[in-house]
Amino acid sequence: MASYSQITVPEEFYVKTSDMLLLQPEPQYFYAQLFMGAMAMSLEPPDNFALLGRDPITGVGADYQKLEAQQLQLAQIQDSMFRDVIAAKVEYNASPGSQVKLNRPVYANTTYTEASRRIVSGSTISTTGITIGSQQTNLTLYASGGPYDQTNTRIAPYAIEAFDASMGVHNAVRMHGVQLIRDCHRFIDAVNASLLDLASTAIYPDGMSADNDATTAGSFPFTYEQITRVESTMDTANLPTFPDGFRILVLSPGQIQNLQNDRDYQTAGRYFPEYNVLFPQYVKSVGKFHIFKSTTLTSKANSSSINIDYGHAIAPGALLGGMNSHPGRRLRVTPNTQDNFGNTALVIWQGDIAFGLANNSFVISVRSSQ
Repeated sequence: MASYSQITVPEEFYVKTSDMLLLQPEPQYFYAQLFMGAMAMSLEPPDNFALLGRDPITGVGADYQKLEAQQLQLAQIQDSMFRDVIAAKVEYNASPGSQVKLNRPVYANTTYTEASRRIVSGSTISTTGITIGSQQTNLTLYASGGPYDQTNTRIAPYAIEAFDASMGVHNAVRMHGVQLIRDCHRFIDAVNASLLDLASTAIYPDGMSADNDATTAGSFPFTYEQITRVESTMDTANLPTFPDGFRILVLSPGQIQNLQNDRDYQTAGRYFPEYNVLFPQYVKSVGKFHIFKSTTLTSKANSSSINIDYGHAIAPGALLGGMNSHPGRRLRVTPNTQDNFGNTALVIWQGDIAFGLANNSFVISVRSSQ
């Protein structure tokens, strides 16, 4: 054995951690981008953690992650057509309550023949009135926050020790800031995806009419023909389009792969690079749809343990959104007042946000088997 090595003289050696940060694969959170961009909402990365009158915990060491590109992308979406996905954007600041009721008309389809509407000479027109229809939906503001303690099923803070934050390879404040922002974006993305799953109509590949029809993997792939039926259904329902005449189709990676192997899609697909500037998730456009990819859509196992992917075909006006932009209630990072005499910062993100589905007929659930 050598007389001088890390084994024989361990006191002479120590492990060094590089300040180079490796990438961690992470979704783009398409629906969070849509919602936050439309609402002009953002969670700013904290510079420090401190209570009033306390010395701030600022952290030392190398920066942890750059978020400027993502913040720029959110700002751009405010000026894009995709803000119209949200039918109503409610500002709750100084409102008298947390619930807002929104009305929409209901039109009755009756008889429209020329003979039925003819007023015959000498006939008496009825004096009994008929009613008009109206529908109402609620949008309720809730205080939301994170991160979430999965073990104890509750919102819980990150705890940052001031002593330890004064050392370390990477800036502790930046490290926790990235975690808080990511948790907030994933929450907003998941809530909007779950609302869109409540679509009044589901359209499957040809030969499939329910989730449990798929008994083997790959038995019902997503197809171009399915897109044509979705488009026809939305056109027949008189659903609106965005200003350029398109709607949005959000699909899983598996559904996108199925399409790429579909000859009809290969022929019909078009590519508009300007949408890729705003959304890296943009894939192609076909028919009346701009197609986007999301890795955070619902995928449910059916009775045969085959996963069914839930994509969404979305018309403008499908969602509702609201927030309280009062400086003390907007999206923010907040510390707990109990800081152990300034030694420990307990931090969470908070915000008053309202989520809602304006009309479940403005979205179609597009499903296929993995």
